[in-house]
Amino acid sequence: MGSILLLLLLGTVCYLFWLQRKQDERAIVVARQLCQQQQLQLLDCGRMGHSFRKINGRLRFITQYQVDFSGDGESRYQAELLLSGMRLAGFQLPAYRIN
Repeated sequence: MGSILLLLLLGTVCYLFWLQRKQDERAIVVARQLCQQQQLQLLDCGRMGHSFRKINGRLRFITQYQVDFSGDGESRYQAELLLSGMRLAGFQLPAYRIN
């Protein structure tokens, strides 16, 4: 019985790791699309953490990403990308310098 629980636990951990990697890849795709729409250069996209937030009046489990971008090719700015599962929950773009 103990070995079955251990296998279930190991399987669950592997599955959660796989889901997180899939979400990280989705965040890069979404960040690239958003930067292209705004005519910005995407520099980097990395996970900052997880939290619970209210979005559209509902409490959601959110993964936060920091997106580094450039508007003029010389400076570096940081935006915040929020994903709820594989869906875009929010994108906060600060003021930036345009070339």
